[in-house]
Amino acid sequence: MEQLPIMTDEPMQAPMPAWAYPILNPTLTFILRTPLHRMVSGNAMILLFAGRKTGKRYEVVVVYQNLDGTLYTFSATSWSKNFIGGAPVALRLRGELVRATARVVEDPALIGRVIRHMVSAHGESLVAGMGLIRRGPDGATRLQMPKGSRLVAFTLAR
Repeated sequence: MEQLPIMTDEPMQAPMPAWAYPILNPTLTFILRTPLHRMVSGNAMILLFAGRKTGKRYEVVVVYQNLDGTLYTFSATSWSKNFIGGAPVALRLRGELVRATARVVEDPALIGRVIRHMVSAHGESLVAGMGLIRRGPDGATRLQMPKGSRLVAFTLAR
């Protein structure tokens, strides 16, 4: 049986310092809307959605993982609450605007699969930096889900 992630009291760590996001997000948003998107669209996309309670329109740049045709992203920010129970979204994905359904993943086995996929695709250092894995006292790698974080799945409309 594969290891399931444990819930931790530690918050999720951003992969970059907070000061970088006000610079990086507008830059990535611009690039993802141009023919230059090919430089980053293999793992970054723009998520477009309306807030569940307010109806306010949001655009969020996220880094995603493609696992068996479903896209996944981890988030420790409040926007991901909009997808508890599922909600329609649009994605600016690989230069195209596509429809999808977003939902928060509750299944620990699936969360574990996505974390393991991230490790194989990007290495332990990046994933550990986000707080999704940690070495135990015995030296073994442990999967974990930081407090307040969510895994969001995007199923593309056919």
